[in-house]
Amino acid sequence: MKIIIGDLAKKGLDDIFYYNMQYSLKNAINTDLAITEHIKTLADAPYIGRYIPEISDKHFREIIYRKNRKSGYRIMYYIRDSIDIIHVFNIINCKQDFNSILTIHNYFKNYFEL
Repeated sequence: MKIIIGDLAKKGLDDIFYYNMQYSLKNAINTDLAITEHIKTLADAPYIGRYIPEISDKHFREIIYRKNRKSGYRIMYYIRDSIDIIHVFNIINCKQDFNSILTIHNYFKNYFEL
């Protein structure tokens, strides 16, 4: 399957990079590369992720990248079976409240119209 990383996911990846860079450039680079590699695994196994609990549509899934026991990132994506595409639409820290993000961003309408 082809993987498309959306603008919000790219911004999330940038935000994670710049946050980590405050503490260590090496750590920021390694985390960025590790998340990117984690996303690439979806091409061969898109259904490996669990359903996103906050969303009832089962085409929305997520995989978790665990940096360590205390830190992890939710990589959220939408599967379009009909044309073999995976849309990575958001990447956030596991500690963030996704329900508040849902109310701030109305970007899910784009996925339901696909």
